[in-house]
Amino acid sequence: MPSTSELLLMADRRRPRSLQKEIGMSDLGSCRRKVGYKLAGTEPVNPSGSVQAAMGSAIHDLIADTIAGLGLPGVVAEQEVRIAGLLGHFDREEDDLMVDVKTTSSRWLEHIKLHGPEHGHLWQVSCYAAARILAGSKVKRVRIDYLARDTGEEYQWPNAEGAPFNPRHVRDAFEWLENVRRTDVDMLPRDNDPDSVFCQGCPFGGPDGGICWEGYVPERHLRSVLFVEDPDAAKWAAKLWEARERKRAAEKEEAEAKQALDALRPDGGGRVQVDGFGKNLDFRRNPKNPEAFSLYFVAGS
Repeated sequence: MPSTSELLLMADRRRPRSLQKEIGMSDLGSCRRKVGYKLAGTEPVNPSGSVQAAMGSAIHDLIADTIAGLGLPGVVAEQEVRIAGLLGHFDREEDDLMVDVKTTSSRWLEHIKLHGPEHGHLWQVSCYAAARILAGSKVKRVRIDYLARDTGEEYQWPNAEGAPFNPRHVRDAFEWLENVRRTDVDMLPRDNDPDSVFCQGCPFGGPDGGICWEGYVPERHLRSVLFVEDPDAAKWAAKLWEARERKRAAEKEEAEAKQALDALRPDGGGRVQVDGFGKNLDFRRNPKNPEAFSLYFVAGS
């Protein structure tokens, strides 16, 4: 019998989004090489899928079923839309508000609170809104609801009311897509780490690199294919040298700023509001060394 995770992977591989071969709105802003393969009609070599994606799909289905069961007035859920030939399925529309739901980890949720949504997420919800507007809907605002799978915490970007719909995000998305379309797939960058869940679950990647990292040096790292494609040892050595020099300089600046900000540290640690900066500081005691503190940024109130 398959294990629980294997059953979830089977479910993820069977969902319509996984079987969809054409480019969708959720592909906007993702790995450019993966999108290039899709545009070229390349056959997948990896069954792909992930447990996280299966969990996210289950949450979306549950929300849609709940909305349908409640019969909420003014709420439309899980409908297919198209704009300029691009396919999408939005999560829900609440009167004049388009809402997209994203599941994530609590760690990445903290990143989103500090840095805002990924441009691909913003492009996606904006394209949903644009498609509905062109269909006669009165959508004027967009919102992204982030839900942490491990803690259940929800974060609504930018807030419960949402942000005004901005056509600029739609134009940026299609400019990005056109640039990918015009570039030969072999020239497109591999935007994710080959060891990441994104590459491991990609239909053109996988544990052995798939066709995306094809050509790497046997028994060496998958990224050795970059040298195979561009065998300029001096260039790569210089790049490593320069990166390490920047890292040393950045570490020196980081230590200087952290030590200066130690003047603000409350006795015992804690959060400190920084007016005019937009993010606050969080002094946390190091569990391995109670006399030392680590300094983190947290979203401002």
